[in-house]
Amino acid sequence: MNTPGLRAIATLGLAGLATGCASTPPPVFATRAASVSQARLQADVGTLTRIGSAIDVLREGATRRLGPGNLHSQADKLAYIRGQLEPLGYVIEVETFELPARFRVMPGVRGMNLFATKRGTTQPDRVLELGAHYDTMATPGADDNSSGVAGVLEVARVLAPVPSAKTIRYCFFDFEELGMLGSADHAGRIKAAKENFEGILVFEMIGYAVDGANTQKTPVSVPLLMSPPTTGNFIAVLGNMKSGSLGAAFERAADQGSPPLRYFSLNRLAGFIKDAARSDQSPYWNAGLPGVMITDTANFRNPNYHHLSDTIETLNFDFLTQVVRAAALCLQELAGAEREAK
Repeated sequence: MNTPGLRAIATLGLAGLATGCASTPPPVFATRAASVSQARLQADVGTLTRIGSAIDVLREGATRRLGPGNLHSQADKLAYIRGQLEPLGYVIEVETFELPARFRVMPGVRGMNLFATKRGTTQPDRVLELGAHYDTMATPGADDNSSGVAGVLEVARVLAPVPSAKTIRYCFFDFEELGMLGSADHAGRIKAAKENFEGILVFEMIGYAVDGANTQKTPVSVPLLMSPPTTGNFIAVLGNMKSGSLGAAFERAADQGSPPLRYFSLNRLAGFIKDAARSDQSPYWNAGLPGVMITDTANFRNPNYHHLSDTIETLNFDFLTQVVRAAALCLQELAGAEREAK
């Protein structure tokens, strides 16, 4: 495991470990990223887990069906997210979409994505996104995915007063657990609108990290070419070939942290790995749009994945805070944020 960064050189099918190298960001960028609050992250995760499951999924054979827990907790989570962001001046929009017929077992159940947008100052037609899914299985969902939602909320808070050249859209997707339905609907709209879209960073479970030997499993390992760590104390960066510059920007930000954030990169290579297509960046890939998943690797590390034991007490908030600070630093660079303190 390398310091300051943990990196797989992931180009043209080759991967290996190397030490990250990063230039120094503008001091004001680092100051803003440092203002990410661990206390606010804990408060967000606490509230979201108390609301509970946004989709009470009942298993009937191989079919997942929506139970009666959906409507009230979906509304409560959206109300909480809106309540955090609307006072900061964001333009809030909700996009609704119909579910496939096999899931439509209660009248009135529709998917609802929420977006908070800050328009760019000089290049508003160029759009970047940071997103997470707010639905959960029938669990408290602390890591999956209250950790991701809390991370998006906190970056939005920190960067709310900061002018940026490009437009930033913060995304909260519904029904990821039923097959990335919300992000698929949204990616389709981006494609149809022919938006000048530059990419999305997706937070998919970012709060579980542990030290100790053999605490990390892997879906694939190729000796001498790609050998992921066996200690679960890093964040993984997963992008396809089209998303290389986006993943590299996050990795630079991870290297620039204080302390640097440990990461393992499958930047560019992840498009060839089946398990990498299990979150909301995957519909973007399918639409030919750049997207990178930032993840603690879910069931390959976290034993509480999709279990009632996925509670706030199991999360590592020092680690979660580091990940969110890296994303705040990354978005400032990508969006052309104001480089001088006002």
